[in-house]
Amino acid sequence: MSPKVVCLGAHIFDVLGRPVTDIPPGQGRLALEEIRVTAAGTAGGTAVDLAKLGAGVTSFGAIGDDTAGRVLRMLLGEHGVTDRLAVKPGRATPSTILPIRPNGERPSLHAAGAMGTLTADDIDWAVIAEADVLHVGGPDALGDFTVSVLPEVLRFAREHGTITTMDLLRTAVSPRLAGILRPSWRHTQYLLPNDDQIRALTGVQDLRRAAELVRGDGVGTVVITRGGEGSLVAHTGGCAEVPAFAVPVVDTTGCGDAYSAGFITGLCHGWDLLDAARLGTAASALVAQGLGSDAGIVDLAGTLRFWAERPAELGGAAPPRSPLASGT
Repeated sequence: MSPKVVCLGAHIFDVLGRPVTDIPPGQGRLALEEIRVTAAGTAGGTAVDLAKLGAGVTSFGAIGDDTAGRVLRMLLGEHGVTDRLAVKPGRATPSTILPIRPNGERPSLHAAGAMGTLTADDIDWAVIAEADVLHVGGPDALGDFTVSVLPEVLRFAREHGTITTMDLLRTAVSPRLAGILRPSWRHTQYLLPNDDQIRALTGVQDLRRAAELVRGDGVGTVVITRGGEGSLVAHTGGCAEVPAFAVPVVDTTGCGDAYSAGFITGLCHGWDLLDAARLGTAASALVAQGLGSDAGIVDLAGTLRFWAERPAELGGAAPPRSPLASGT
């Protein structure tokens, strides 16, 4: 049976264009090769990728009653995500404009809209109790929900045997966030920040030390993504590095979300931490080669084939031998 995953948190309507070499002055015009709209965010983008990788996904988050919200829900539905988003009357849907540079970098123009208006009444607790995984995406952007509701949601999930994972949204993270998240971290089994985020959270430059500080606050395993340098997996048994695939980068939007989706998929299929991280690495590499957070990944079998064809880049590690690896 397909794993059941709940993605709770940031669901964002993205508008992306590439390649953007500069913003024309005045009312000038720049011709682009490609413009796309996608369902994104550390909950929404991860939800889409999880669905592509074979999970049954339900989304919870707050959006507005506007055109962007309607399109966002349509995009989620096209990928098979069960939409349980709370529509907030008179509010705007969280949206981002992303002018993608020729090297894949992605400056963003963001409007948070309704993102911070989620409440306990917007969550179906029974769905969380029945899920295999609860993934919290963007607790740093959910406002009062993160303080007053999220610790209880995560505690409830753990009491019902649901695996708990968390990723952050914002590039600029305040050191105060660690204190805000500490009550939630006590019930978080896997935290998946990027290197900049965990350094900002802890004030420590050494990633291994930073991971141990966060683990000391209650997180079980910390998985730090480092872009082209791969990832670092810190757990009870120590720390291990997983290299990245060398791929031509079109757009880095959603690479972290794809990594989370691959990692969660590996966990759901009973793989060990490093193989789960390698699947996340493969998913992230596929997304980096296209425009938008849902680019590259087609399905689990294709993602595993990509990995299986390039094991040397992961130190010779091939996908686990199982029916899953053959796509059956």
